[in-house]
Amino acid sequence: MIERRGSVGTLNRVFLVGHTHHDVGYTNSPRIIDRMHEAIIGEVLDLADAHGSSGPDRFRWTFEVARPVLRFLEHAPPEQAHRLRRRVADGTLAVTAGYLNNTQLASQSELDAAYDRLAAFAAAGIPVRTEQHGDVNGISWGAVPAMRRAGVSRLVMALNPDHGRPPFAQPSGFWWEGQDGEPVFVWLSTHYGFGEEWGIVDADVELAELRISEFLDGLAARRDYPYDTAIVHAGNDNRWPTALFLDVVRHWNARRPDVRMETATIDQALDALEAQAREADIPRVRGEWSDWWSHGHGSTAREVAVYREARSLSLAAQSTLALSRLRGDGDVALATVLGYRRGPVRLRTPEEIDRDLSAVDEELMLFNEHTWGSWETYSRPHSFFSSSHWNGKAGFAYGAYDWARDLAVEGLFRLVASGAPDAPVAARAIVVVNPTESVRTEPVTVEVDGVREVTVVARDVPAFGTAMLEVPAERPLPCSGRGIRTERYAVTVDPARGGVVSLLDLATGRELVDQAAGSGLGAVVVERVPADSAHPMVTRSPKDFHPDNPGPDFVRAVSTSDVLPLVTETDDMVEIRWIGSAPTVPSVTATLRLYRRTDVIDLDVELVKPEVFAPESIFVAFPFAVADPRFLLETAGAVYEADAEQLPDTSKDWYSIQHAVGVAGAEGGVLWGTVDAPLVQLGGFQTGKWARELDAPHGHINSWLMNNLHFTNFQARQDGTLRYRYRFRLAAPDAVAVRRFGRDLLQPLQARAYAGPVALRGSSGLRIEPADRLFAELRPEGDEVRIRLRNPGAEPVAARVGWDGTGVEIVPEAAIVPPYGLAEVRARRVEPHPR
Repeated sequence: MIERRGSVGTLNRVFLVGHTHHDVGYTNSPRIIDRMHEAIIGEVLDLADAHGSSGPDRFRWTFEVARPVLRFLEHAPPEQAHRLRRRVADGTLAVTAGYLNNTQLASQSELDAAYDRLAAFAAAGIPVRTEQHGDVNGISWGAVPAMRRAGVSRLVMALNPDHGRPPFAQPSGFWWEGQDGEPVFVWLSTHYGFGEEWGIVDADVELAELRISEFLDGLAARRDYPYDTAIVHAGNDNRWPTALFLDVVRHWNARRPDVRMETATIDQALDALEAQAREADIPRVRGEWSDWWSHGHGSTAREVAVYREARSLSLAAQSTLALSRLRGDGDVALATVLGYRRGPVRLRTPEEIDRDLSAVDEELMLFNEHTWGSWETYSRPHSFFSSSHWNGKAGFAYGAYDWARDLAVEGLFRLVASGAPDAPVAARAIVVVNPTESVRTEPVTVEVDGVREVTVVARDVPAFGTAMLEVPAERPLPCSGRGIRTERYAVTVDPARGGVVSLLDLATGRELVDQAAGSGLGAVVVERVPADSAHPMVTRSPKDFHPDNPGPDFVRAVSTSDVLPLVTETDDMVEIRWIGSAPTVPSVTATLRLYRRTDVIDLDVELVKPEVFAPESIFVAFPFAVADPRFLLETAGAVYEADAEQLPDTSKDWYSIQHAVGVAGAEGGVLWGTVDAPLVQLGGFQTGKWARELDAPHGHINSWLMNNLHFTNFQARQDGTLRYRYRFRLAAPDAVAVRRFGRDLLQPLQARAYAGPVALRGSSGLRIEPADRLFAELRPEGDEVRIRLRNPGAEPVAARVGWDGTGVEIVPEAAIVPPYGLAEVRARRVEPHPR
């Protein structure tokens, strides 16, 4: 009998959980794998019929993610759907709640879109109680309340041990609280890959007995394992289902009657473990589960930027199409050529809008799924398979972008013309649309005549409304200079230090740039491993970039130049542009803009990057002069303080954010945001420290654009011309301010040059109150509009939703939005559309 020292009870049961780990790719092309996982459902049903004993060796199976099961239900004949429903009901099969094994790239909107799909299970009479992840080594804090809203209260995380640490020993159970204090039960499982490594899925019964016995001996020696049950996974990457693992159960029970082994679904296993956890003293923690593997987001910088642009366009389209649905279509300026600059050639029906918005959601979720490349992407980067695999994966981002851009163009044209027939045709102007609930003032950049870009400040654009601006004259010719100034700021650039060496707040005299930093603000910094490095990741294997091998030490070079910057002034702004170069980045062009009568500062950085296979990282430096800083980071659905609000041993070397960071200090702070690049390092350069505590004495943010510090499925190199966009301003940030700054970057003002019917100037009619305490997200659904109200704060908000005028019904008009929570309102037009 295996006894556990210093804990309650005796370890006397092993649950063997059969499943396949769901990768959209890796072992084969995403195009093929995605279809095969749907086919797995039918194979599992056949195996369940063939191996339906009543003993411990009964075939049981868990579908690790929801998407293939949902697709099966969508396509299967009724009798097949009935087979699935019956097998779930009798405990043979379990369906889980996670749509895919997604990364921390996903926004709150994408999380909710994934959980929305679970309604199809309820309609089919299939219960879903547990979410299961494999390989993904972190998950956004905002996922906790999102899970609970979807009726899911348990989470299984089978972390991959490479490139990081687990927050507790694997396996362990703990309670993970959301920002609202409501928890989910987490089972931090062993890595699912042991199912193959230990011989389980291939029925190497002797090896399986040896490895499982060693595993149980380790659990018995732990004082922090108050369970009489262990879970062992019978699965691996994209394994076609078989019943071979049942031989392991039979062999084990014949040899080890003291510890019973039986098959189980993940639901059955967690029913037992959660019940025991409620009687035990297990950890209760709150904060972000910051993913060590998120550095992979920097292995595909261009496609991640495309994906982020696609979701912004999708949200803009949802808003404009929803508002035009409520107002009624006017005489939309239809084009005669299928082209981006010309507008739509026809208007989608409500059914087509629903279909195409759903398709964008699907492509976004497939891209932010964790399988970045194939198992030979790093080792054979130029193989046909590596290229084909990445073409399929990147296609999800580009597919989402294509459809979202087209929907957003149609939405803008429909909204501007909505509400009245025979609207007057405006001369050429810049039309600006505000897709959000608050009045906005911010810069917009617009293409004019297909040959030039203009940047103007759109002031006081009404909530859910429009504004018309004059097209500015041609830009004046630039002149040489090292400094620019507005009524708020004075900036000095030194190309020899790579960027801005002084950014002075004229109102307070405060210097925003750390004068002791190794580079200027906006400088591109290249980080490399020295040629004579003896670190194991260089001399043995790139897999040794790992906490067990701290380091390596890096050398860094700043992009520099001796060429004077160029300064351009217009009525709305003054900008300074400088160039530089650095090792592995032969061309850098940076443009910083100050605006008149608004305090935001924009920085664009454009790189020309040849491919490099040696280990490297590329950063844009923001060495803010903030003493004793606290860093507030925007994750999906939440804001957390770095280090102070994180699960133990989660990543502190780098963070994947949504858009915004607040740097708070005793003498003032900064709100900073990134449009394109989600990875940041805080307080300095942290690569390879594998820190257990964040050492960030300075208010520096280093935007980690790209890296190739990988060993398997991340890209081994990157090349091309790439642009990265940033915005920041002085502030004393709190969590709500960070959320709003990030939301505004996710949903910017939409603007374009336009000459056509204009029926809407000003407010569309929709009002959200109080707009300063809520975020509103619109989406057309059939003949209705769904309005989701999000509360970013710690106190409940009494919300009211109204419509100026008649013809629109809103149900309910008032709602209490709980702290950090969500409420949903429906609106529809009840009078005929104007014609």
